Amino acid sequence: MTRHIPLNFYSDDTSALELAAPVCDELNNLSLSGFTAFDYSLQEHVLVLPVVLLFMADSPMHAEITSTMQPNVSLQPCRICNLKAENKKEKATGTYVDNFIGCKPNGYNVQQDLWCWTATKNSAYNTWELFQQGAPKNQIHLSITNLGVKDILNQTVMKVIQEDQDTRLVFNIKKLHEERTQQLFNPFFELKGFDGHKDTPVEVLHVVLLGILKYLYRDLIGGLSASKKEELIARLQSFDTCNLNIQPIKAKYLVQHYSSLVGKDFKVLIQAAPFVFFPLIEDSKRKIWNSLCHLSSFIFQTHIRDLKKYTAKINYFTQDFLLKLISASAQWVNKPKFHMLIHLSQSIARFGPASLFATEKFESYNGVVCQASIHSNRQSPSRDIANTFLNYSAIRYCLSGGYLQTESSRSNISSSYQVKNLLQKPRFPFFKKSSQFDLDCYNNAPSEIKTIYPDLDWLKIASFELGEHQSIKANSFITVKSQEITQNNFIAYITSIWGAKNLSQQKIYLQCLCCEILEMDTFYGMRTLKKINREEFLSAKTVISGINVQHHCAGAKCLIKRTLPRRLERQETDMMLKEVHHNYNCNLYVINTASLREQDEHHAPARIPLPAIQPLDVLNAVHNGLSEWKKSKNSKGKNKAPESMSSIDPSLA
Repeated sequence: MTRHIPLNFYSDDTSALELAAPVCDELNNLSLSGFTAFDYSLQEHVLVLPVVLLFMADSPMHAEITSTMQPNVSLQPCRICNLKAENKKEKATGTYVDNFIGCKPNGYNVQQDLWCWTATKNSAYNTWELFQQGAPKNQIHLSITNLGVKDILNQTVMKVIQEDQDTRLVFNIKKLHEERTQQLFNPFFELKGFDGHKDTPVEVLHVVLLGILKYLYRDLIGGLSASKKEELIARLQSFDTCNLNIQPIKAKYLVQHYSSLVGKDFKVLIQAAPFVFFPLIEDSKRKIWNSLCHLSSFIFQTHIRDLKKYTAKINYFTQDFLLKLISASAQWVNKPKFHMLIHLSQSIARFGPASLFATEKFESYNGVVCQASIHSNRQSPSRDIANTFLNYSAIRYCLSGGYLQTESSRSNISSSYQVKNLLQKPRFPFFKKSSQFDLDCYNNAPSEIKTIYPDLDWLKIASFELGEHQSIKANSFITVKSQEITQNNFIAYITSIWGAKNLSQQKIYLQCLCCEILEMDTFYGMRTLKKINREEFLSAKTVISGINVQHHCAGAKCLIKRTLPRRLERQETDMMLKEVHHNYNCNLYVINTASLREQDEHHAPARIPLPAIQPLDVLNAVHNGLSEWKKSKNSKGKNKAPESMSSIDPSLA
């Protein structure tokens, strides 16, 4: 039996390695001797042996924990594999670009040479021994650069000894070196069962959202004129967010403040990108964004039904995205976060869906930290915050049905079942009273629905709850279970929702139009569909999920007009903003496979084709990217010229 318990540390004046030293010692003791605890499910005492599963952090903190180089300007930017360039000029060569995207010089995929945790520790010890032998600073710096191992804690110790300003501190360091040398190094070196290179997974908040998406969005906005930015705002404002579970889009904010957006803003943008960016950008950028949209939908998938198929698809879209990106300009190799994508599937195979080890979840603790700081006398802020965390954890434990032992009788007690019932999830599907339309009564209900339950009074409702955080509304698209075993699930469009409530339960029926799935669209790179003139009355229990479907504005040539009243202080004004006017005479829609919600239900009917990536495609992408880099203004002709095709692979010349 295993239980995952997160540990959170906070300090305003102490580094992570200094905080980790006593924690690592305690975890080592517990992993060897363990401790006893009462298991309320087994109703008996059990032995607990804690081990560290993984370390979640952003890239700079991961580099510090693993004692590798900071990735931003390093010649060895990866903490997982031995990606290396001898100097900055070598980054503009085909050899480095091939290694960056995980390919051989002949275009075939290659298994990266991974870091070894034992070798990393030995390299840090060797650098310390070199310092003890009296080596000069430049020799030590050269050793660190060549090995790619930089222990921040040990570097600080060296600096204190070299400066020799605090005699007592230097004496204590030398004494510690004689008695317990390991305390002068990264404490994670001694943490049992922990492999720094394997147990620091690729973190999608900072790598994907605040890294890759941020780079590409800034590049896109920087190339737009003022008129195109105004058009982008109009398209964002008109984007249909139905079944995406996101707040109304603040279009003007997303465009004007593009350099200071946070993770949730980029999640909105990546789901809207095909329908708001594609009309404004050239074909090469459109291909990059299309590939990134499909890749992101797999990255943020929270439930994996078949790991083997999932890994194959995410690896395919990763390679497809990197090739299209590099083909536009190989200069993107200066951003190490693009390279980290090739290791993401390894992290998912080891730890599960990427959302489980995203540091985004810890952002929710900011509110707790702020609350504890506000109600603190500022004398011991760390202690006050820790006590607040402890109180909340105790409350959660009690409400979850945990057992407490009384001091007098030494018996175990827990909260009543009535307390736990308050937290039980409601039975789905159901509709809220606030979603009813009072003007629509039994007489207006379709006769087909009245026939099913003639004794009930039917009301037209605006929406119903299909599951937690999933509200199905009228005038939206859904996937429905097929009544026949031999047929696949199908897509339907809800024209109206009808609900009735008897003494025992609610009844919900949907008036729908069936949809027909069509061919792939070359502009959006997604599957199209159309509504057909076949009406169905379906029970809400047959609904699998809601899906996001957008109008095919490119095919319908939808116009942008200044007809949207601007709202100031929650009041409509006479000032008009631009919005998209959909031409609904064109009965053509697009399944948004960039959706980050219910990805399987979007991808199953879309059936995205996956053409095989040939070695020649890799060679062409690398060659074109290096050529574009050479021609760009930023290189100024200083970098090495790209190799010809014959020098890359003579057999393909």
